[in-house]
Amino acid sequence: MALGATTAPETTLAANVRTITGYTAGGKLNFEMSEIFQGAYCSADSGNTCRPIQYLSGTPLVGEFSGLSVLTVALWLAPSPTTVVGFSQGSLIATEWLRGNDGRWGAPSPEDLSFVLVANPLRKYGGVRPAYEIDEPTPDTRYEVLDIAIEYDGVADLPDNLLNFLAVANALAGSQYVHIYGYSDVDLENAEKLVWKDGNTTYVLIRNENIPLLEPMRELGLGALADILNDPLKAMIDSAYDRDYSGLVDPGQHASALQQFSSLGAEPGAAAAQTAAHRSSAVAESLQYSDPDLPDPESSATPGSDDAAAEDPTTEDPTAEDPTAGDPTAGDPTAEDPTAETEADEQSLDTETEPSTAELDEDVDIESDTEGAEDGPTLDAERSGDSVDADSASGSDTDESESPRAGEADGPDSESAAPSGESESTSGSSAA
Repeated sequence: MALGATTAPETTLAANVRTITGYTAGGKLNFEMSEIFQGAYCSADSGNTCRPIQYLSGTPLVGEFSGLSVLTVALWLAPSPTTVVGFSQGSLIATEWLRGNDGRWGAPSPEDLSFVLVANPLRKYGGVRPAYEIDEPTPDTRYEVLDIAIEYDGVADLPDNLLNFLAVANALAGSQYVHIYGYSDVDLENAEKLVWKDGNTTYVLIRNENIPLLEPMRELGLGALADILNDPLKAMIDSAYDRDYSGLVDPGQHASALQQFSSLGAEPGAAAAQTAAHRSSAVAESLQYSDPDLPDPESSATPGSDDAAAEDPTTEDPTAEDPTAGDPTAGDPTAEDPTAETEADEQSLDTETEPSTAELDEDVDIESDTEGAEDGPTLDAERSGDSVDADSASGSDTDESESPRAGEADGPDSESAAPSGESESTSGSSAA
């Protein structure tokens, strides 16, 4: 199904509107949401930006469930303020959202969200489902709701007296001629209507001059005969309705009662400017709390700042008078003689790697003591000859280990010789 959605420029935005179309009977019905009430909510002249809730509108029950899921996500992401306009089955979906989210943590606040229900089957006064006890009517919640129906709509304005068969037949005709085709031609502001308030819900009943029961005659070109029959039949049909609604609003106050649901008279861009200012303030506060040293995003550059200096071509560059200001090697004595640093490094390396004579003597004494302990009287008599040979081998190993240690300072090659001597000494000790 094609959904009409006219997006006004952001500079003239008055409100954000999410539309929910009605049951499309598998695509056979086409409700242009932008044309409802002559485009009062979604035409280019309304100043609103309208986006449709895309759901399985061609299937009953499943479509309602899918619509509720999509609407829930959309309202979580919707900017503030937002108005939901639901038509017929769309009103059912909006009602289910109200039932499940009124007072729920995390739901949009009533100040940021309102609803317009058009041709609502769950309308408290005349909805077909409550009348036949199929479902409960749309509840009164914290959210402001505008519930609009046209007189004799058999879905949203069913007779109170269902035993008046003429009124019931007229309502059945209204399900076709009023419910499906009647809402685009209505001038919501100037039409004759009844308006009353019940809790946070404002009800509107658009009066209908002609009864839908005679519409087939008008289509056949019998309009004159239909006009003659209209008034007496209308009187009989109206007797089946109780129009004595509590809390009726004086006709002179209709405009003010409907003002919050309409863009008529709203200052262009007021809502958008307010929302943008609120978000900008929130971002600024967030930055200040996260880092107190951050500058105020609303503050401008002060005279004498870096920006002002960059724009002034006469500003002197302090590095221009000193040619060495940008040279990182200026003033470094090693920069003049590249070999000085290398010689210093080599001298430091020799100092670290060259062992003292005292250290070498100490190592020799330690090895001799170790060898002496291994050659003690605990050896058996039959191994005395092997012990003498081991002592001789150990003495030779000691001489060999002293030689490479003494030459460690000669160069890096001596480092590999020391482990070799130590290995031989160890092997000699093991043999002992």
